[in-house]
Amino acid sequence: MQRGYAIAGNVFRSFVTSVRQWRADRFSTGLLAGGVSALVLAWSPVPAWLWLVGAALFIAWRLRRDGAWERPDLHENKALLEIAGKVAKLGGWVVHLPDRQIEWSDETWAIHQILKGRTVTIDEGIGYFAPEWRDTITRHFESCVATGLPYDIEVEIIDATGRRKWVRAIGVAIRDDMGRICRVQGALQDIDERKRLEKTARDLEQRFAESMENISDAFFQLDTEWRFTYLNRQAERLLERPRSALLGQLIWEEFPEASSGTIRQHYERAVRENRTADFEVFYQSLDAWFSVTAYPGPAGLTVYFRDVTERHKADEHLRLLELAISRIDDFVIITKGESQPAGRQAIVYVNDAFVRITGYSPDDALHRSPGFLQGPQTDAASIQRIDKAIARSKAIRAEILNYTKDDREHWIDMSIAPIVGSDGRATHFVATGRDITEKRRAEERLAESEERFAIVAMMTTDAIWDWDIATGRVEWNSNIASVFGHEDVPVEDGFREWEAKIHSDDRTRVVSSVLAAIEGKAVTWLEEYRFRRGTGTYAEVLDQGHIIRNAAGKATRMVGGVRDVTETRLNEAKRLQAQRLEAIGQLTGGVAHDFNNLLTVIIGTAETLADEIADPRLSAIARLNHKASQQGAALTRQLLTFAGRQPLEPAALHINSSIRAMEGLLSTALGETIVLNLELDPAAGQLRADAAQLEASLMNLCINARDAMPNGGKVTISTAQNGVDIVIRVSDTGFGMDPETRAKAFEPFFTTKPFGKGSGLGLSTVYGFMRQSGGRIEIASEPGKGTTVSLYFPRLTSTETAVEAIQNGLLHGGSERILVVEDDPMVREFAAATLMSLGYFVTSAADATEALRILETDSPFDLVFSDVVMPGPLDGHAMAAEIATLYPSLPVVLASGYADIERIGATSRFRPLAKPYTRRQLSEALREAIDASQDK
Repeated sequence: MQRGYAIAGNVFRSFVTSVRQWRADRFSTGLLAGGVSALVLAWSPVPAWLWLVGAALFIAWRLRRDGAWERPDLHENKALLEIAGKVAKLGGWVVHLPDRQIEWSDETWAIHQILKGRTVTIDEGIGYFAPEWRDTITRHFESCVATGLPYDIEVEIIDATGRRKWVRAIGVAIRDDMGRICRVQGALQDIDERKRLEKTARDLEQRFAESMENISDAFFQLDTEWRFTYLNRQAERLLERPRSALLGQLIWEEFPEASSGTIRQHYERAVRENRTADFEVFYQSLDAWFSVTAYPGPAGLTVYFRDVTERHKADEHLRLLELAISRIDDFVIITKGESQPAGRQAIVYVNDAFVRITGYSPDDALHRSPGFLQGPQTDAASIQRIDKAIARSKAIRAEILNYTKDDREHWIDMSIAPIVGSDGRATHFVATGRDITEKRRAEERLAESEERFAIVAMMTTDAIWDWDIATGRVEWNSNIASVFGHEDVPVEDGFREWEAKIHSDDRTRVVSSVLAAIEGKAVTWLEEYRFRRGTGTYAEVLDQGHIIRNAAGKATRMVGGVRDVTETRLNEAKRLQAQRLEAIGQLTGGVAHDFNNLLTVIIGTAETLADEIADPRLSAIARLNHKASQQGAALTRQLLTFAGRQPLEPAALHINSSIRAMEGLLSTALGETIVLNLELDPAAGQLRADAAQLEASLMNLCINARDAMPNGGKVTISTAQNGVDIVIRVSDTGFGMDPETRAKAFEPFFTTKPFGKGSGLGLSTVYGFMRQSGGRIEIASEPGKGTTVSLYFPRLTSTETAVEAIQNGLLHGGSERILVVEDDPMVREFAAATLMSLGYFVTSAADATEALRILETDSPFDLVFSDVVMPGPLDGHAMAAEIATLYPSLPVVLASGYADIERIGATSRFRPLAKPYTRRQLSEALREAIDASQDK
């Protein structure tokens, strides 16, 4: 452009110089010079003719100013040029140097919406440009003045009416004969309409592009060679390919499945026949159904398509739904809205349940109003209410009395819902219902009971409150008195009255919480705290309220209820404590089981050493070792008792007799400073329990009571019936327990006694005994108010006989083959060594899988001796069952360190062994099983 400007300037100057020398036709010469210069300047941006005319207009104006228009033969040309300037909205201007005065042509004055007036200064001329463009036009003009560099820019001016408009400003420096710049002249064209049209075109183009990108349909275009020329965003998503990878590519190569299927046939037919193609197709590789519309055109093919997979699924779903509706037990009626006179509906569908319930066939019902099902006893008000809802296209549910085809009355619970069309009117109604005749009859029979229940429910509901936040008034229902014991609760300043009844430790938290909810945006509020009863005690309560706000979001009222959850929280605490004790019991039982394995080896080896060592000193040590291991076994039994896994020998006991039999022993254990008091209910009855464990439990409780009364006191043992239970209570007047101590009372090894004064297993073994006996234990205690421990046993309704103890036989062995199955290496080695010392031939296995393999390959055996708990897919029980199937005559004796001995004995043919066992117990059990199997 700069080179173009230079050429134009040179040409312009040459012609101006010629004009000075050639005075014959100044107008023609000026016209020619201006036209050539403008043509050079404007060839690229705008049509040349426009600028030729505009520049000629400008030169003609200048010549007119010099008096050239005074010639009569030029008046016609002047008029034509003025018309051309107005059409092109092009005006001229010139700035004379050095005075820097501006002269405007008439069109320039018109562009500024100013009547032609005086000559203006350059500063005044620049002042007409919009503020943000003034520096730009000044910079270009001054550069032209200083260097002769022409300019051609598009800027905005503000005309005399205050309207902003776009103009094209052109400036060219004119030099005198000496080559000095004597003036700058140029043109000003009003291009505001063009700029607006360009902006409108750009906006339309952008909106079109955005519309194509954002339409819900996918859209792409193919040229005549089947190559992609455009894809919108939805097409990228559905085709799962970016447009950058597809533009310019052949569709049949990018999507071979389209080339070989029906898609190509439709596309080619559309192009060949110049006809729109509409079709649906399943595209396997994309696992989708598409609805496609292809429009042929001169440039190729335009394709719109959408994913209709969900519609196909919906169609399939609809078919399944129709099948399901025909099978359900509730009747379904579909009617067409206002299809009969007086706005009545006509039935268009009924399902099988309708036929079964009413006795009418589909042919009997179709095209009739549902009213034909009603009869003389049908409630007219209910029918009127249904008709009103249907008239308003509203859903409704009602219970009405209908009649079957054979005139039997039956009650129907019916729901009616409209199907609304695009115009907002109901096109159809769907009625579903079920026969509730029996339900209605039952409701009538239970009406009196329901009324009584409603009264009871009302008496046991929460204490409801209504708080006016602005005034502080709080109103309560009657339950504030019946549930919490507060009579005549003040209404005025009720918030402060409520606040005062909150426990002091909870008050700040609760009040802050409710105030924060009110000041924030919360809709509901919920807190738990301690609430003072009328008696002065505190209840654990759950308080919840709904916050009502005005249009500005400010809280105005709260309505809620206070519920006494003291008992609920107490039960939850008991449940959590039971779960905790259960977990501890499982851990304790596992430890005791493993310890029993060790004690089995220790007791057996100590017994062997004691019997076989001749040295009195070493024999005494062996007996001491044996005695210590027996004490360890006793400790293990206590742990198993807590865990509920100690073998018991339950029997029917008359509880009062059992306690009286212990009276002397208990009195002695309590000492002289403590009085033992028995309060035994003669009607207490009998229970089933292990007598020894019951006596040990009562002794443990009395010893604990004694230790809680170092200065003496009173212990009371009472019995009573409590529903289906017998309860034994042991109460003392000792120093009691705080909540933290009560929570840990049943844990093994927990004790409040000084070090060395207790093992911490007393209460824990009582707990385990009660749980294993099918009962439960509860503690009631407060510091300074003593302790009451309650034992609950299931009460027997008939007398039972106690189980007789098993008598031990003599120690003796044999020569049979025995398979020992034990996963613990030491126990396995001990059992094998013991049996071999008794003359048996022994083979050992570490698990059930290995044992079954040995039986298969190394039979016969005379007995299998196995632990119950073993790793692997089979435990001792499962292995014994497998052996009973494969080798019915082979005896299996099981051993366990848990309390499942009684259960094992109930399911096994042979007496099981409890760990830890002695050599004698082992020999007797195996000999007994072998002899029993050989006798058959």
